[in-house]
Amino acid sequence: MEEKLTIFKCPHCGKQIGVCTVSYVTKIDAAVQTQLIDHVREALSKWVDDLDVIENEQTITVTPKGFLRKDVWYEINDALKVFDAEWISAGKESRWVIHVKDVE
Repeated sequence: MEEKLTIFKCPHCGKQIGVCTVSYVTKIDAAVQTQLIDHVREALSKWVDDLDVIENEQTITVTPKGFLRKDVWYEINDALKVFDAEWISAGKESRWVIHVKDVE
């Protein structure tokens, strides 16, 4: 884990108004990635029959197996918001993509 010091300044006068230390993970190991996919599958357990969840090193892809009613799509989308899922609208190949952050 690395830490970065961020100094906040007033955009008008330039005076320092705060300091914040941000900690972040620089590399996701296999155990953390396994936990992530488990959390995604748990969040989607209500719709397990309607979705395919595929993982690889860079992404977790959630693809509808068929047409989703609007209300169901919104429920799934809301469940995936916590994972910063991106909806890719591509007709029959539409899907949500969760990028697994792997920063060197």
